Amino acid sequence: MEAPYLCPVCRDNREEFLQVYKLAREIRKDPETGALRYAADEWETLTRDGRLDLEIRCQLCQHSAPEIDFVRAARRDQARIRLPGGRRA
Repeated sequence: MEAPYLCPVCRDNREEFLQVYKLAREIRKDPETGALRYAADEWETLTRDGRLDLEIRCQLCQHSAPEIDFVRAARRDQARIRLPGGRRA
């Protein structure tokens, strides 16, 4: 998404983030010992509503959340610093 980010937790970071894509693979474990009995060779990317399941991680505080949370935090912050008459603080 082409939009500014702001970490919703530390509220300091606007620049340094990691994109985290979720991967999955099938495994089977022994129900009694927990030993791994089978692990598929292939990993697949998880999707949500046809899009990759993406999270963003702040590199300052390590908070991870869906991308939209970082975008909304940036939008809220921009709206908060606007002053009457179109000026900014």
